[in-house]
Amino acid sequence: MAIEQNLTSDKKLLRKQLRKLLQTISEKDLIHQSNEIYKQVISLKQYQDSKNISIYLNMPKGEVKTENLLKHALNSGKNCYVPYIINNTEMEMVKINSWEDFLLYPKSKWGYPEPSSMSNSPIALKSVGLDLIIVPGMAFDINGNRLGHGNGYYDRYIERAKEFSKLHNKKEPYCVSLSLNEQLLKNEIIPTNQYDIKPDLIISPQYSFSHLIKNNEPNEQNQYKDEKDELDDWELEDHEPISVPIWENKKTTLQTEEYYNGYVPQIKILKRNKGEFKREQEEKQMKRIITSTKSLKQREEEYRIARKKIFGSDI
Repeated sequence: MAIEQNLTSDKKLLRKQLRKLLQTISEKDLIHQSNEIYKQVISLKQYQDSKNISIYLNMPKGEVKTENLLKHALNSGKNCYVPYIINNTEMEMVKINSWEDFLLYPKSKWGYPEPSSMSNSPIALKSVGLDLIIVPGMAFDINGNRLGHGNGYYDRYIERAKEFSKLHNKKEPYCVSLSLNEQLLKNEIIPTNQYDIKPDLIISPQYSFSHLIKNNEPNEQNQYKDEKDELDDWELEDHEPISVPIWENKKTTLQTEEYYNGYVPQIKILKRNKGEFKREQEEKQMKRIITSTKSLKQREEEYRIARKKIFGSDI
């Protein structure tokens, strides 16, 4: 019981700190970040393949704007659903038929648009279910944890949506959270319990990552992992290098640095296309190390000659 109370207190304190921070984001920056996130969402395969999607309607400040996403989904012919809070206790997703309907929504007490009622609108979990849920939050961490606004609406709703899918032999809905840069906690872990549900994917202006990815690495850092591991197999001998291999866009390049602390200058030659030479030639030539105490100009000339010998060009 004491642990649960401490958890609740920690979450309240974190929310209080975040509210102050999020209120400082300018409207211009909010629009810019939201547009960057919007472009990532509509490029997702899960979004493109979805037929039934729920989208939260954002608060005026401190939350990723979703109007463009809603408009895109409606124009793409998707069945769109938006949140409706019932007696401040539970949430349903009700269908929105057009952009014009959205423009007529009154503002809720929290300042975001909300349907005036759900009496005449289809409810997602009483009809077709959902393929994709866009989930809001106050903060997210690198382990994929989400801090909500404190009412547990989405945690409970996602559980119900998964149960609906299981009951109707459907694939569970894919849950995507949208995070401003300021909402992404890189050096802090959000306190959670067994009721807190992690989204499948978190998208910020700079990163998109999932708690399902090993080591929680952003996708872009995983992109060339296998190729980079291959480079790591080639080690320089017992001195600091003057040039080090950098992996960029699937090509090996050399980044030159000067040392003035007595290290012996070295250059390591790496071949771009391994298939052009036989393996024995690779092992002999790719491990070649030029070690010299000559002037920089002389070392550059020696490197040019070595490069021409291996690659057939000194460019």
